[in-house]
Amino acid sequence: MDGFESCRTTVADIDELAVSMTRELTYYWSLGEAREREQNYASSTKSHNTSARSTGMLTSRWFSPSRLRDYLKVMQRLENQVRSCYTEEIKMDKKKFRQMLLLDGCFILVSLYGTAGIVPWPRHEGEAANQNSIAEHDADYADQIGRWYTNFVAHDLLLLENQIPFFVVERIYELVAGKDTENQRLTDKIAEYVEEILHYYPKAIQEFERPKDFHHLLHLGHMYFRPSQRMEEDSHRHARPRFFQRLLHFGRSYSKLSHQLEENDQVFSLNHQTYCLQAAQQRWRRAAQYVEAGVEFKKREFNKQSPHSLLDIRFTKKVLEIPCLPIDENTSSLFRNFVALEQTCPQFGNDVTAYIVFMSQLTNMPDDVMLLAQRGIIVHELRSDEEVSTLFTKLSKDVVFDFNGKHYLKSVWQMMEAHYQSRLNRWIAWLRHNHFSNPWLALGAFAAVIVLSCTALQTLISVFSYVYPPTDE
Repeated sequence: MDGFESCRTTVADIDELAVSMTRELTYYWSLGEAREREQNYASSTKSHNTSARSTGMLTSRWFSPSRLRDYLKVMQRLENQVRSCYTEEIKMDKKKFRQMLLLDGCFILVSLYGTAGIVPWPRHEGEAANQNSIAEHDADYADQIGRWYTNFVAHDLLLLENQIPFFVVERIYELVAGKDTENQRLTDKIAEYVEEILHYYPKAIQEFERPKDFHHLLHLGHMYFRPSQRMEEDSHRHARPRFFQRLLHFGRSYSKLSHQLEENDQVFSLNHQTYCLQAAQQRWRRAAQYVEAGVEFKKREFNKQSPHSLLDIRFTKKVLEIPCLPIDENTSSLFRNFVALEQTCPQFGNDVTAYIVFMSQLTNMPDDVMLLAQRGIIVHELRSDEEVSTLFTKLSKDVVFDFNGKHYLKSVWQMMEAHYQSRLNRWIAWLRHNHFSNPWLALGAFAAVIVLSCTALQTLISVFSYVYPPTDE
């Protein structure tokens, strides 16, 4: 009897919520129609039309009281599963929570063109007769919104606090398109939209490799920034010889201590402790400091045959190749949410966090930003290079990142640090920057070397003639 009463209460709650939502949606639709009439009265141009009509048509077909109950029943069945996806307890009551899930899911589905090409599934008699394709309304909707609205929606949809599990959107999609429709069509449309949002950034994922399994929209965007597997393999392959060079470097640095120790194991122990102490102080250096040590910064050119992501950074033969990073007013929000995702959900890795820490320390000063901008690595629309440096500083503030732990740039750091610590590399770079930067100075230095060599040769010949004087036969 208690179960029956509980079922009746649930049905009553759903009916009450359906009626309430229908009333609210009708009210907002009427406001849109009123605005449209005012605009049409003020001007007859098409550019003043709004999307109220197409939105209203979607509302009348999706949210008729009978259909709306079906959607709310699905939200009721998914409620506990959705609540379990969040780490913190959601104190919102059941009605508001279900309403939020439904409205947010529909907003994602329509805003990201997930309904393109779909004819709504007629669940009741008489619906199919007066039902038009949602694709027509989506086309009108897409035509009437501008790039500014797309940017606004993209910013809102990629906020960490606005994420809802993607299976909610998939279930709504099944109700709209029918259970026999494959969800791959939906995921492809959503992926296309996210690719459009991120079209300024290089991506390693190609069309046939589009992600099919993701938790929410921010996770999907995060997947497009992950470093490619080919870059990882290249880094490990180039890291081996450099790593041995670094070991030799440390061996030479601490060889002076060997005479104080009697046992080889004591030498190894001391070297190991000193190495660990230095490893605990790891950090990236400024771009200007690397240049002083002979490191060359180069923009990594994008290759469609072998694409790379924004995070694919490689260091080979004193050349550091970094993909081009475009920076505008949306960059800070995008990367802040990616970092927040990694900080709160460790299962998604720390690739973006490592990249942000790398860039923040590399661009510590405005001069470093200018250096990278001159090489095409950074292209920004901010007012000054100082703002770019400040942007990365703020992004890395209060971020938990273990330099000694596992991250994809660790081998790159080891190779660059070994290059930086080499006195020979720094000496050659100093000569190049201070004496060989001008071709006339280089020519003069070359002539001086020739004169010095000839003088030394002449001196040797004179000494040799004096030691071994010629004898008369």
